[in-house]
Amino acid sequence: MTFSVEVNGVEHTTEPRPGQCLRTYLRERGCFGVKKGCDSGDCGACTVHVDGVPVHSCLYPAVRAGGHAVTTVEGLATAGELHPVQQRFLDAQGFQCGFCTAGFVMTTAALDEAQLADLPQALKGNLCRCTGYRAISDAVRGVTTVETACPGRAVGASVAAPAGPQVVTGTARYTLDVDVPGVLHMKLLRSPHAHARVVAIDTADALALPGVQAVFTHEDAPRRRFSSGRHENPADDPADTRVLDDVVRHVGQRVAAVVADTEAAAEEGCRRVRVTYEVRPAVTDPEEALRPGAPLVQATGNVVGEVHGEVGDVEAGFAAAAAVYERTFHTPRVQHASLETHGAVGWLEADDSLVVRTSTRSRSSPAARCATCSTCPPSRCGWWRAASGAGSAASRRCSSRTWSRSPCCNCAGRCAWSSPAPSSSSVPPRGTRSPCA
Repeated sequence: MTFSVEVNGVEHTTEPRPGQCLRTYLRERGCFGVKKGCDSGDCGACTVHVDGVPVHSCLYPAVRAGGHAVTTVEGLATAGELHPVQQRFLDAQGFQCGFCTAGFVMTTAALDEAQLADLPQALKGNLCRCTGYRAISDAVRGVTTVETACPGRAVGASVAAPAGPQVVTGTARYTLDVDVPGVLHMKLLRSPHAHARVVAIDTADALALPGVQAVFTHEDAPRRRFSSGRHENPADDPADTRVLDDVVRHVGQRVAAVVADTEAAAEEGCRRVRVTYEVRPAVTDPEEALRPGAPLVQATGNVVGEVHGEVGDVEAGFAAAAAVYERTFHTPRVQHASLETHGAVGWLEADDSLVVRTSTRSRSSPAARCATCSTCPPSRCGWWRAASGAGSAASRRCSSRTWSRSPCCNCAGRCAWSSPAPSSSSVPPRGTRSPCA
């Protein structure tokens, strides 16, 4: 059976892998405007047209595209001119981080007049984490909010974002929108227990799986501890975490890392790792954790730190008040839920310098933090700051989203933080194996 699909006017005859979705097939052909957000058909960031009909490409089997014409956001413009929908999104600045914008543009471009009359229904398959949808609604309806500022009078004017044209055409490059030849994929096995000691890990079945290159456990991890918090005062963040630990203290903590040629092989490798746990009593309530005899999360105790704050003479204020209302107040944990999936791409340069590409809002010294938990000195840790798929405080954590620095230097932030992607000279030659978390 001969396979052929037209993508943005270009014929492709490479057959999809068994079970491959259209999203990964397109991205492997350089269509990075097709984003990975949810992988479950909920967010719409991967929307493309198949014969003019918008589909969520993460759910659409690539083999079904055979014999059809597929259009991505990169192919929407014609003859160098923006599609009218792209222009409207630019005129209304209908985006913030821009990660979801390509999906909204593709969905909007296929709407008819009846659908445009009911936008909540028409756009229910697309999610935006940043804008609150007002700017998107303006863009769809053709409202112009951009102002042309006179020279020297830009302050206070609604000028357009410099990266706007790249956002609406799908050419803005986010963390994983880069092709690194020979890249390896890393997947993590996580703890199902809130508190347990790792008694044994059997990696034999995982290592025997074709495509799996390595399996790392706490036996391979540095003994150094670090903090994943990124706050103004480093002393506020206790060094209580190993890259891989033999004692887990929350559900989802990293236990092992599988590195393989493909994501599928890495995921299957994780399923084949056998871990024997000694389950320990857990504390899930802060007040219970403070009581005498409570299970210890850390050997040093359950109190990490205390924060006290007051303005003025509080006791005098209480004494002078007509009434004093006392109560214990609770606030929930909040996850900022960025649409961009957390991840990083890294490789070694010819001089063994480590280069990591990721997204971040933190301009502190993550390279030094990386050096704390590894054998790589800060002077040999280079960090590419990619476009960030949602700006939030979560982007300040020392995770796979937040390590960032200008390329291959140790200049304390004096370099070009705006570098969106490595130059061709920084990408390793084909065959070089590089980790991708």
